[in-house]
Formats: sequence, C-alpha cells, structure tokens
Amino acid sequence: MHANFLLGSLSYTEAAIKALGRVPLDLIARHAVNDHGKLYLHEVRANRESMVTCGQIISRYPIDPCDLTQGNVMVITPKGWGETVVQLENE
Repeated sequence: MHANFLLGSLSYTEAAIKALGRVPLDLIARHAVNDHGKLYLHEVRANRESMVTCGQIISRYPIDPCDLTQGNVMVITPKGWGETVVQLENE
C-alpha cells in the first residue's frame, strides 16, 4: 500500500475499538489511499484542498455496514499530518 499523505502516529479511542470490536487497521488503510467512505460534498472538497495544503483530512465509515443505525467511526488526520485518530463520529 502506498499512502497518499502522512499518517503520523496512530491512535484509537477506546469507544471506537469497543464499537468496532477490533483495531481498525483496514479503515486506516482506506483513509490513507483517499477512500474516505461516506462524506458530505463540502468534506470531499475540503479533503481535496487539504492534499495540497497539508490540512485536516477526514474519513467516515459505518461501524456495521449491515446495520447503519449503529452510527459511524471517523478517521481524522489533523492539519500538519502528525497523527491520525480513529474515533466515534459523536466523540
């Protein structure tokens, strides 16, 4: 896999790990290759701009693709790309 931007250090909230039932390395891999899941149009545009400016990049994935009522998990690489955090969308 070739990442399209720097991920920095990786971390996960306990709530995200509990909801997913695993360490979400698959979601981090998708995030790293610009497969950002289900984003709003303004978020897609912001991610494109961030690829040029080293700004914040976000991804959103369902906790359970077969049960969308469980909510979403976010993968966020903040401005500067020094870290990447996996957390529940509402954290």
